[in-house]
Amino acid sequence: MLNPALEVEDQTNTVSLVVALADYAATFRVDNDSAIETARHCLIDALGGAFEALRDPECASLISPLVPGALMPGGARVPGTSLELDPAQAAFCAALMFCRSPSRSQWLSQHGARAGGSFGAILTVADYQGRKAVMEGKSPPKVRDMLGAIVKSLEIQGLLACEGDPEWPQTEGATIRLARVAATAIATAQLGGGLGQIVTALSYACIDGGMPAGEEEEIELGRRDWATAEAISRAVRHGCQAMATGSSYLTALDLRAADLAGKLLGATPTLGKSPEPRKAFGTEMIDRLTAARTPLEVAQLAKRFQAAIDRYFPTRQAERIKALFAAPERLDDLPVNELLAALVTNGAR
Repeated sequence: MLNPALEVEDQTNTVSLVVALADYAATFRVDNDSAIETARHCLIDALGGAFEALRDPECASLISPLVPGALMPGGARVPGTSLELDPAQAAFCAALMFCRSPSRSQWLSQHGARAGGSFGAILTVADYQGRKAVMEGKSPPKVRDMLGAIVKSLEIQGLLACEGDPEWPQTEGATIRLARVAATAIATAQLGGGLGQIVTALSYACIDGGMPAGEEEEIELGRRDWATAEAISRAVRHGCQAMATGSSYLTALDLRAADLAGKLLGATPTLGKSPEPRKAFGTEMIDRLTAARTPLEVAQLAKRFQAAIDRYFPTRQAERIKALFAAPERLDDLPVNELLAALVTNGAR
C-alpha cells in the first residue's frame, strides 16, 4: 500500500495536484471572517433563487425521489420541501434548484453559472451528517463549518478554471466537470474522508463519464441545469463510494487513476514550456468576490432574499427564517440540521 502524502513533494507531478486538492479539502481551516461572511451571502443568494425556482412547476416537478415513494426518513432534507432523501438524490434536487434560479446568482457570476451547483452537495451532506451525529449522540456540524466548505468549493473550482490548460476551452461541459470535482472533494471531506479517501473519490470524479465534445450541443438544448445537478449528485455518490472502501491508503492502481485525474485537470504542462509552480489553495477566490461587492449590493441581496422568503413560505415561518438570517453570529453557530429544519415545509412536496 502506498501513502499518497509521499507524492506531494513534486509540485509539478500530476498526482500531486490531486493530493494537494484533497489535502486542502480535508485539512484547511477557513479562519477569515470576511470570507465566511461572503460565503454566507452566496448561500443566501442561492437559497433565495432556489425558493423562486420552486415556484416554477417545471422545476418543482423534478424535485422528488429518484423512484416514486423512495424516501429516506432521517436522510438529507431538501430546502423548501418536506422531502427526506438519500444524500445523492437530495444533492441533485438542491443543485437543480440553485441552478434554476430565475435571476441567476449575481454573487457567483465571476465564477460561472455552475459554481452554485456544488452548494447542493455541501448543504445536503451537512444536513445528513448533522442528523446522523444527533442520533449517535455526537456534536453536529455548525453552519460556519458549512460556510467554510463553500469557501473551499469556490476556491477549488476557481483555481482549477484559472490554471487549466489555456488551450482547453472552458465549454459548458468543462465547467460542469469542474463543479463535479469541487463537490466531490468537499463532500468526501464532509463525510469524514481522509487524504487517501478524497484522492480516491477525485479519481472517480475525473474519469466518470467525461462529456464528449459532441454532447455540448445537447447541453445547449436546455439541459444545462439538469446536467449540473446530475454531476453534483454523482459527486456525493463518489464520496460515499470512497468512504465505503474503508481504506485511507492507496494502491499503485489507485495512484495511476490519480495520475490520470491530474492530467484531466490540466496538471500536465504545455509542450515546450517549463512547468510553473501552482498556487496554493487558500481563500483567493472568495477574497476576490468580497472585494468586488459593495454595501449597496449586500443590502439589495438581503431585500431579494426576504422577498423570496415572503413569497414562498407561510407568514409565521417566513418571519422566523428572516429573523434567523438577520443574526449572522447566531446563524453561524447553529447546527446545520437545525437550519434545514427551519427551511422545510409541511406540504405535499
